[in-house]
Amino acid sequence: MMKKLLLILLFTFSLAGYVSAQEEKEIPKITDKVSNEGWTNDANEAFKLVEEKNYPIILNFTGSDWCGWCKRIKSEIFDTDEFKTWVADNNIILLELDFPKGVSQSDLLRSQNQYLAQEFQVRGYPTIFMIKDKKMVQTGYVKGGPKNWIESVEADLKN
Repeated sequence: MMKKLLLILLFTFSLAGYVSAQEEKEIPKITDKVSNEGWTNDANEAFKLVEEKNYPIILNFTGSDWCGWCKRIKSEIFDTDEFKTWVADNNIILLELDFPKGVSQSDLLRSQNQYLAQEFQVRGYPTIFMIKDKKMVQTGYVKGGPKNWIESVEADLKN
């Protein structure tokens, strides 16, 4: 799975280099609104920080406006002060990859999200990946609030 991530990152940066070289333009920034405060939805920006600073990243594949478990993990975990403190203390980049039914998205955002969902073989929502120090774990909803979710992810990263 790590090889796949590296290929995705390589593809993303290669595409950026190709676009820049061919058209002398940058890849357009995604400006769509993000449903989770503190998250970004621009994979190019997020992966750039991961590459440059070796920060950990959480990729949250979600159906923010229709998926019950996605709404639950947002309210019980992602919106809590405990989770936000953990993210800040660990310099974690938060990447939201949303597949809403009632919220319009730009073609650029929709294409990015579909591409990454295909590459990560996402089959349902929520699907969450955490990548840290060249290790990747897949998770989703964990009962018991932010403490249990964080402990679960950290334990999986140690194995």
